[in-house]
Amino acid sequence: MTKIETAVVEGKSVESRYTIESVMKTLQILFSFCEPPYRFSIGELEEVTGLSKNQIFRSLKSLEEFGMLRMEPDGFYVVTAMAYNLAVAAEPDAPLEEVAPPIMEQLQQETGETVNLCILFEGQSTIIARRHSKQGVRLMSRLGHRTPLIAGAGPKAMLAFLSVEEQEKELGMMPFYQKQTPKTEVNPNVLRVELQETRKRGYSISLEDFELGAIGVGAPIFDKAGNVVGAISAGGPISRVNPDDLSGFGQMTLEAAGKISRILGYIPRSGK
Repeated sequence: MTKIETAVVEGKSVESRYTIESVMKTLQILFSFCEPPYRFSIGELEEVTGLSKNQIFRSLKSLEEFGMLRMEPDGFYVVTAMAYNLAVAAEPDAPLEEVAPPIMEQLQQETGETVNLCILFEGQSTIIARRHSKQGVRLMSRLGHRTPLIAGAGPKAMLAFLSVEEQEKELGMMPFYQKQTPKTEVNPNVLRVELQETRKRGYSISLEDFELGAIGVGAPIFDKAGNVVGAISAGGPISRVNPDDLSGFGQMTLEAAGKISRILGYIPRSGK
C-alpha cells in the first residue's frame, strides 16, 4: 500500500479523526434545506443525501428537538427562524488568501509535495500562495505567475468547472497560446474530452503538460454564489510521485478545495 493510499484508509486528514460522523451527517441533512423546494420529506432527503432512512429520521428528530426544524402537518420538514441567528453571526466575506493557508499547510503535510493556490483573474490563472515540499527535489512555483487555463493542474481544474460559454472562449484562444511543454495539449477537441473527465472526477490531472518532469492534481474553489474563483493543487516530480498515487492525491485535494469553498460560503448544489 502506498503512502497516499494509507493516508486515505486511515483518514483523509488529521482533523477528520476528531469529527463525529453522526454530526457531520446531521449537518449534511440540515444544509440540504438550502436548496429548493426548501421543504423535504424523509424519502426526498434519502434521495438527496444518499443517507439511510434511519439516519435521516434520527437527525431530523434531533434538529426538530433543538428547534432548527419543524414538521408541517403534511409530514414535510422546514427550517425555522432559528437559522437567522447563524446568519447574523456569520463573518463577512473573507479573502481567499486569508482562509486558505491552514488548509494548504495540511494538504502539504498529507501529500508531502508542493501545494499551490491560484485564482481566476481576467480569464487566466495566477498563483497567489504556495507551500513548497520539504523534499530536496521538488516543484518550484513563482508567485504572481499568470498562465492560460489550458495546462497545469490548478488552471485546468478551474477551466473544467467554468460555464460552457467561458470554456469555449478559452478553447477558441488555444491557437494563440504557446505550448508550456511538448506535452501541452493544443487540440481543443481532445481538451474538451479531458475537461468532461475532470468534471466527473472532480479534480484535474497534469502530467508534464505544464512543466516537464512534473505531475499533479488540482481541484476548483467556489464562492458562495457557486462561481469558480480559484483552485488548489498538489504535485511533485514524476520521479517520486507515482501515477498510482494520483487518486489519493485527488481525494485529498478535493477535500481541501471543499473546505476552502465552504468557508467562502459555498454549498454544493444537486448535479454540480
